[in-house]
Amino acid sequence: MDAINPNSILHFNENHLANVRKAVGYEDVNRLKQDIEQFEDWIQKQNHFRVKEFGREYVERLLIYNKGSIERAKKKFDKLLTCTNLMPEFLQNFDIRNEFVYAFNILDICLLPKPSDDNYRIVLIVNNGKADENYEVVQFYRYMIVMSHYLLMHDYCQGFEVVADMTKINMGVIKKLGPVMIAKGLMVVMECLGQRMKKIHLFSSFKLFEVVFNILKIGLSSKVKERIIFHPTVDTLYEHIPREQLPKDYGGDEKSLKELTELNFKEFSSDEHIARVKFMSEAGTDESRRMACTFNEEYSGVPGSFKTLCVD
Repeated sequence: MDAINPNSILHFNENHLANVRKAVGYEDVNRLKQDIEQFEDWIQKQNHFRVKEFGREYVERLLIYNKGSIERAKKKFDKLLTCTNLMPEFLQNFDIRNEFVYAFNILDICLLPKPSDDNYRIVLIVNNGKADENYEVVQFYRYMIVMSHYLLMHDYCQGFEVVADMTKINMGVIKKLGPVMIAKGLMVVMECLGQRMKKIHLFSSFKLFEVVFNILKIGLSSKVKERIIFHPTVDTLYEHIPREQLPKDYGGDEKSLKELTELNFKEFSSDEHIARVKFMSEAGTDESRRMACTFNEEYSGVPGSFKTLCVD
């Protein structure tokens, strides 16, 4: 791509495109073009892929988010398409405009418009303290997947930071947490669709949060665990994220959390994005056509959850 298209919910820094490319080793645009062509050629040769055309800008972002490593991008992309078949509860049959009602009853989730100075996108997740018996954790992960598909089509960043405010979390939500579901959901979001995780900022004054955190840690790699920062107050968050980038609810200059959440949802609910999510949910694999017996438990990310698949 020659430039980043203007976007209604995402802003970009000055010289954003060039700076991100330089940071991941693509200062030479010709090398980037060669890698895109090589990746697209690889896709064409994968007999088990149901779809062979995903768009050059999409492929470029896959390479950017994998720091220019073609092999890492191949592995993640194959894993995404493979898990689309294996884990339909996460990756198929989306009804974006209607299925997240219960999740929004207890959560506000949004992308902050301004990226960090070093070009990372910031995701804000806030539990509002309410409970809803109809809410299930899979709904949260499905919304994060919808968001991730959007970023792979419209954003251009080095990775992301998460700010999670769990100060109001209650037992009704805690009881919904299950280690297996959490581990599988994190695997899909981070290993199949995710960009690089820079930091996770956590707020909590709830006495049972340590229990919740111990559950969450099951699905996190040791590297990610080391990037978790606990914040007793919002003041310490300002040391990492400038006040002007945060919503007014957190003493910042941006729109309110509720406004940003609604703007995000409106964008994710557009006809264009619904069509893209549907396209990706149908772009799985035909394992009968896989060229080698390479599928194993590594793809699931949850040992023992799936049987090894071998096609003669």
